[in-house]
Amino acid sequence: MTDTIKNGGKKHSPETEGEAPVRENESVEEVLEEESLNEPAGEKEGGEEASAEGEENRGSGDKKSFYSKKHGDKHSKDKEAAAKLAAELKEAKAKEQELRDRYIRLSADFDNFRKRSAKENEAKYLDAKADTLKQLLPVVDSFERAAAHEADGGDQSTEGYRLIYSQLKAILEKNGVEEIKALGETFNPNLHYAVMHVEDDAFGPDTVCEVFEKGYRMGDRILRFSTVKVAN
Repeated sequence: MTDTIKNGGKKHSPETEGEAPVRENESVEEVLEEESLNEPAGEKEGGEEASAEGEENRGSGDKKSFYSKKHGDKHSKDKEAAAKLAAELKEAKAKEQELRDRYIRLSADFDNFRKRSAKENEAKYLDAKADTLKQLLPVVDSFERAAAHEADGGDQSTEGYRLIYSQLKAILEKNGVEEIKALGETFNPNLHYAVMHVEDDAFGPDTVCEVFEKGYRMGDRILRFSTVKVAN
């Protein structure tokens, strides 16, 4: 009766209404604790799984961030090493090209020096040879003058002189010495040395009409000019 009056004249059945019975003198903390204990197990497990999944995702994100940073540092170091190697390679190639150019220049200089030295040595040899043979020319002149004044019949001594003269001429010819043609030739200042000029209708203009001393040459070298008289 009393319960009916307290509830506005209506009876409420906890079993039918799904509400928890009202207990007097019960604190709010006790009610909340009881409701927590009565909470369905599925909801509690779902919350725990969500929390665990969140922790796992957070841990996975931290790992990814760590590996990403580590990979980025390694990639940066690799780029720096590659750039350093490229610079060293470029420097090495430049050094190689410099050494190659220096070698080519030195090789060319040495080749020019070798050719120049060979030419100079050859010139020295020819000069020495020419000087030696030039000293024999007066001997040839003496033999020729002596032979010109000998009698045609001659004697044994004359024949000896002529033999020596022939041997001497053969030596000169063997060394490339030859007589410069002059008599009857047109005067050539590169071969002849004129000491006299005459007018003679028997010869053409600038013609060598007499030879006072024979000239000799060795190849392109003039050992001695022909001393001549030139007509007209």
